[in-house]
This record gives sequence, structure tokens and C-alpha cells, in this order.
Amino acid sequence: MLAVVVVLFLAAGVSESVILSKCELKRQLERGLSLPAPNSTDILAQIVCHVELTSGFNTSAIKKIAEPEEHSSVQGSRHRRSVKGKGPRTTPRPATRAPRLGSDEDKSEVWTLYGLFQLSDHVVCRSTQSHSLNLCGLTCDKLIDSDTSDDIACVQALINAVSAPNPDPKTSKPIHKMISLIHQPQCITVNTTSFFAGC
Repeated sequence: MLAVVVVLFLAAGVSESVILSKCELKRQLERGLSLPAPNSTDILAQIVCHVELTSGFNTSAIKKIAEPEEHSSVQGSRHRRSVKGKGPRTTPRPATRAPRLGSDEDKSEVWTLYGLFQLSDHVVCRSTQSHSLNLCGLTCDKLIDSDTSDDIACVQALINAVSAPNPDPKTSKPIHKMISLIHQPQCITVNTTSFFAGC
């Protein structure tokens, strides 16, 4: 029993977990991000809202999620999200549909999302679990420590990549795929003034 307690204590010490406040993250993002001028405060509020809903402002949050499955427009939804091992699929198949060859669940890759911004190991960082584009040139453990400067620099790199005049399809497609995994629809219409009222 003592060995288990020691291991848990060491794991907690190594992770350097920090829970930021909404206002602290806002200040860090204002210092570290360069956002498009006309709607920079709206974008900032959307980013902070996303962080609140996905990681709870926890710098060491880690989540595993199934890669979105592409569907044709006849089937309605473009993709689905489900956390591996969390019960039945979120979008049930119609009973009349013909069975597919092989199981979609078997073919679906699991992506690991790291840190405050829940960034994927398949896109932004290098892990031992998956092949990655490593667009931010980081090991994934850098996204789960208490230093948020590299996380914010990574978010800036992603913003720059997707807002470039001629985005590279090799990078913009995986970035958009990652965004579809972590998308929080209620953050799109967040009211900036009320959202940051306490700040």
C-alpha cells in the first residue's frame, strides 16, 4: 500500500499540474498571441471558453478520443465523436443500413489530446503512441507541464497555419480535423463582455 502512495505522489510531482483561472489565461493569451485585429477579443473569448469546457483550465489534462469518421452527406452528420471505452457510439446506425465489411471501431484511431488546449499527438506534438506531423516541434509532455508559454506558441503556430493566404493542405487538413475533435459549439457565440466580466 505504501508503494502505491509513493508512486502516486511521484507521478503528481512530475506532472506539475496547474489549474489556471479564466482571467489568468486571458492575460497570458493577450501577452502571447497575435490575433486578427477586427475580432481579436471574440477569438480570445472563444479560445478561453474552449479551454474551460475541454480541460477545465488544467495544464496537465489528457484525454483519449476516437478520430472522427467521415460520412457521406446522405447519412447526415459529417463526423462523430466518441471517447474510446465510454459506452455506446454517440450516433447510432440506422437499423435498415447494410452492415459494413469490418468494424469502424476497429479501424478508428485513438487520438490523445494534451494540456490546456487539448492539442492532438497526431498533429502538434511527438509522442511514443502515434505518428505525428509535430507541427509545433514539441514532445507531448511539454504540453502538460506548468509552463504554458510553449502551449500558447503552439496555438499561435496553428492560427498562423490556418490563416495563411495560401494554407498548406498537408497541414491545414489535419489541423481542421483536430479542431473537429475538440470543437465546442457553445463557444462560437460566447458574449465577450459577460464572459470576461470578472476580469
